[in-house]
Amino acid sequence: MVTDFYAVVFLTRATQSLTTSGYAWLPMPVSPPTWWMPLFWGVTGVSFCAIEWVVRKYFGHKYQAIALIMGITALIMGAIVWHLMMVVELNWQIAYWMGLSLISVLWLRPIFVKSRGAIAVPDATEAKTLSPILPGEVGRVLYEGSSWPAQCDVRDLAIAANQKVYVLRCEGNTLIVVPDQLFHS
Repeated sequence: MVTDFYAVVFLTRATQSLTTSGYAWLPMPVSPPTWWMPLFWGVTGVSFCAIEWVVRKYFGHKYQAIALIMGITALIMGAIVWHLMMVVELNWQIAYWMGLSLISVLWLRPIFVKSRGAIAVPDATEAKTLSPILPGEVGRVLYEGSSWPAQCDVRDLAIAANQKVYVLRCEGNTLIVVPDQLFHS
């Protein structure tokens, strides 16, 4: 009779542990629900969104919206964890977040961040040609003490060497110029 009692206790505890986990159907290890995981993802998301201000101010256009997208995906992770009321282990959550962030940055960033075409030249606008600029070709100009590749904005106009030109804008590394005679004739 004693062995039957121990068998019943053993089977009762075994079935309780199997039925209380409730996460046996998941393909990865999980831990019981905790209240701090959605809070963790919320704080992480808000922190990344705040970092976007610093990145935009000091690094400019190159890294624009990356921290913002990572913050939004962290907030999405927090909402998923909160909604499901279960917590997958933190290393799996971080892996999901990194994958979601990578996909979002590669897919959404080009949609929301438009590339800048021509850059306006705000400071000095005068330059001097070092070599002739033939129609449709690139020559060299002396601009702010440095030699720059330059191209004439008027495609069928040639500019001789040692001529004064005005810089209109910069496209990539090439200055777009017009000759001084264009304004004085």
